[in-house]
Amino acid sequence: MSYRFVYPTGEIATLTPAQHTAMVKVADRWQMGSPVEVSPMLGGDGAVMVNVGSMWLGVEPDGYTHS
Repeated sequence: MSYRFVYPTGEIATLTPAQHTAMVKVADRWQMGSPVEVSPMLGGDGAVMVNVGSMWLGVEPDGYTHS
């Protein structure tokens, strides 16, 4: 599936290639529909947060994903 990642404002999220790859894996694993809403992590150095229902996951610019 082709995913579109957007901020809560509807603006297309600015993701690094590694973040995009990681976000596609997250969206596939959690069976998310598109568009997927992500939030910038405050003070997160370019990281984004995504709500997967039962928790929030952070995806760093290098693709490292954590809860």
